[in-house]
Amino acid sequence: MAAVVAEPLREAPDDVVDEILLRLPCPSSLVRAAAACSSFRLLVSSPSFLRRHRALHPDESGPFLGVFSSVPASGKSGGTFHPAGPPHPAAAAARAVAGAADFSFAFLPGPPDADAESQSGWLVRDYRDGRFLLDRAPSSDAIVTDLAVCDPVSRRYVLLPPIPGDLAATADNPLGVLGGRRWCEPFLAPSPAPAPGDAEDGDEEPAFAVIWTARCPRRVVALAFSSRDGAWRALPSPDCFVWRSRRSIFACPVHAVWNRRHYAHGRFYWVDCLTNRWLVLDTSVMELTVEEIQSPSRFWEENVAVVEGPNGAVGVFAHEFYHADGNASLNYYTILRDDDNTQSWQLEKTIPLPWSTKHGRPYCLRGATNGCLVIEVSQDSPRPFMSSNYSRDVELFTIDVKHFQLERVCRARCSGGVSDGWWPYFSFPPLLSLPTV
Repeated sequence: MAAVVAEPLREAPDDVVDEILLRLPCPSSLVRAAAACSSFRLLVSSPSFLRRHRALHPDESGPFLGVFSSVPASGKSGGTFHPAGPPHPAAAAARAVAGAADFSFAFLPGPPDADAESQSGWLVRDYRDGRFLLDRAPSSDAIVTDLAVCDPVSRRYVLLPPIPGDLAATADNPLGVLGGRRWCEPFLAPSPAPAPGDAEDGDEEPAFAVIWTARCPRRVVALAFSSRDGAWRALPSPDCFVWRSRRSIFACPVHAVWNRRHYAHGRFYWVDCLTNRWLVLDTSVMELTVEEIQSPSRFWEENVAVVEGPNGAVGVFAHEFYHADGNASLNYYTILRDDDNTQSWQLEKTIPLPWSTKHGRPYCLRGATNGCLVIEVSQDSPRPFMSSNYSRDVELFTIDVKHFQLERVCRARCSGGVSDGWWPYFSFPPLLSLPTV
């Protein structure tokens, strides 16, 4: 009797394909797999698959795609996305995001009273993990603003409930921000973890958290909102923390300290190099404290950017105010804690920069995210960072704490200064994007 020969396997079962694709380690591998055939594309773009893939590779964040500025292009609203251009490896994905997302945020609701001239439009206040936080002031002197968290790719948004009156009343005589356009400083916090015993439900809307602060003469008022319970609560804050409106003529104005908010490994920082004081918000306990960290006296706050270093380290990029030899450089420090619990900066590396400073400083440090710092370069009439509210042609570069190599992002037309937000934009291409709100 002739032996029965099994038919060769010509196509892998769906469950096997699913398991193979789940184990592809990075988003770029999924994009290449999706380009292979239509069935792979349908699989890797499905929300259920993407949630499982993110759960299996929690440390794989979206790739760097460009730089987002809170300053809109001339005649437009919202902000401006500067996508990475060729030959940057993310140029194609960045171009796809630029075409798919609505960075004008036109999908947000208009003012309740369309005839009210005192009401302002939506301003971009922060960006984190694919989410944007915008606010709208009901009047020019309003301390509390309307807040919205949104995703410009999916065009979904959530309007936050108003801050209760008793909490808002604790902000007494706050100082202005954004050149007097606002009296509060809201920003996004890392997504809150599930409560003990609660499992993440893939069908639930993603959780987010918002911090609202007001810089009062003798203390910082801080409130926190979590989308998990939908409630606002007050955060402990140090008393008698005085923000001096008048400082040394050799130091940055105080608004430069407050507007330069930094983040690293679950903590937000406001750095005052003049007094060696850092205001710290620890999101694990949701409490504000003041820490003394001795810093090199030659740095201005505008020349400093705190970043997430490897292995949980707090890193600092900083550059000299004046380069005697005319050759620019950037220093990288880590914050060390000694045995006596004192903290100080330790120089780890000096990175030479390719721009001459003989006739002025043609570059400035912008925002930092995921250990990646944005540097703006303008060879056309370089001006001090603080007065850079004019429109200008610039080149944008990044440098990160892993390789310390400059990488050109794009050439762009920019405006805005120290009061405006600049963020490295990390996200997934539209094919692999999940709604973030």
